[in-house]
Amino acid sequence: MKFTIVLLFLFVNDLSIAQSKQDYYWIWNNDRERDSTQAYIYDFNKKVKKDPEPLGELSPIVMIGLNASICDKDGNLLMYSNGCTVADKNHQVMPNGRNLNNGDYFEMLGDSCFDGYLGKQDIMILPDPGDEEGYYILHKPVIYFPQQNIDYRELRYSYVDMTLNDGNGDITQKNVVLGEELEYFYRYLTAINHENGRDWWIINPLYGGNEYLTYLLDENGFSQKRIQSIGPNFHWNASASGTAVFSPDGSMFAYYNKDDNLLLYDFDRSNGELSNLKQLTLKTNTPNAAFASSVEFSPNSRFLYVAIQDSLWQVDTYEQDLKEGTELIDVWDGTQDPFATTFTLMALAPNCKIYMASGSSTNTYHVINHPDEKGTACDFVQRGIQLPFTSSLANMPNFPRFRVDEEDKCDPTITSIFGDDIYYRRDLSVYPNPVRELLTVELPEDKKGRIVVFDMQGQLVWSGDGSGHQDEVQVDLSGLVVGTYSVEFIPEDNKERLVYTAQIIKVE
Repeated sequence: MKFTIVLLFLFVNDLSIAQSKQDYYWIWNNDRERDSTQAYIYDFNKKVKKDPEPLGELSPIVMIGLNASICDKDGNLLMYSNGCTVADKNHQVMPNGRNLNNGDYFEMLGDSCFDGYLGKQDIMILPDPGDEEGYYILHKPVIYFPQQNIDYRELRYSYVDMTLNDGNGDITQKNVVLGEELEYFYRYLTAINHENGRDWWIINPLYGGNEYLTYLLDENGFSQKRIQSIGPNFHWNASASGTAVFSPDGSMFAYYNKDDNLLLYDFDRSNGELSNLKQLTLKTNTPNAAFASSVEFSPNSRFLYVAIQDSLWQVDTYEQDLKEGTELIDVWDGTQDPFATTFTLMALAPNCKIYMASGSSTNTYHVINHPDEKGTACDFVQRGIQLPFTSSLANMPNFPRFRVDEEDKCDPTITSIFGDDIYYRRDLSVYPNPVRELLTVELPEDKKGRIVVFDMQGQLVWSGDGSGHQDEVQVDLSGLVVGTYSVEFIPEDNKERLVYTAQIIKVE
């Protein structure tokens, strides 16, 4: 049996105890068998633990496509879904929890729907404004007409009553269609609180023009369906090629894909209207980058980040002319780990960092450590966080914006551990590389710590002390076989949880 591995997040203090924590549980996984699934979970509530916490099987949920979860206001997991199946807090399938998104495409997936319904930003879970024990799952199946060779997404909802099934939830309505005549874009499903702090605005662009569909979800259900035409006509290839997101303060709505490029609107939470469009064209040199792009705001809502497969841009929304406030933060360094660690899907976390997944299977996520800072001071680190095992396709949970009316949109005092401590990576300077015998390691300024060398199987092959009183340390690698190795420097008194790393090649 395979057990879940949990990525735990520690509160240094309890300043955020009053904050809504409904997005405090993120689930991913990769390794799976018919009867068991191995997962890694970001739980932003957890206290320090010295060992990983086994939660048992996650069966039959595999989260490599659609991804949604929700907690109660105290951060306790209630449910999650991969677009095919809904599981409860005990990682059991809810009653009536199978066959979400049923239809011709669902039937075509067959057994592969065990792996989840394919897509990005096409599912979301919202609290019922009229019932504290009720939740709406919004989800968008593929509607395909092979004779016409066209396909689009349809918007549906399913309803969960948490008072049923011994308080673990039961789906009482399923696959209810919203707007049968409408053709929704793939992706771009977003939601944010009405200014009353209770109801929800839901928005998604439509095929065939420049139309955004907006619903209001209130205590009586879905109402005030409105179609707003604003901005340029969408490119025919825009569907499934980008993301959309509200700013944490609810004042802006950003939409991006490679073909339409960046569309930034003001948003009125009182009436759900978009206005004051600003446009910006950003470039990428990577062919076929349409399926590898996303946008995300900084916690203070000032900076908008745009990831376009090989490039990460920061846009200062305080500038009237967005071009004047645009800066290239970094370009992909070409690393394969084991596949291309490109820039794809971003999400702002409750700890005020932005995490980014690559488009292919990798062992790492990228991290923007200080997204409220201008320019490169945002501290973007490629492969900045090591995962417990290889992730699959780019995947982030799709949440509405919580805490929009709270002063603190996130809690920067949360620090992270991974059973044992998890560290954020920085580059380590070493030379020569490739190396035959003596490797010189340049120590970070004024830091003491330990130098370790691992082979590609994770076995320790050398260790020694690094002193802050010297600038360099020489490491004798003459006894090692030819191959690739990882060199790490771990500082003492490491409150920032940093690890400096470099990959080297040992030659004869």
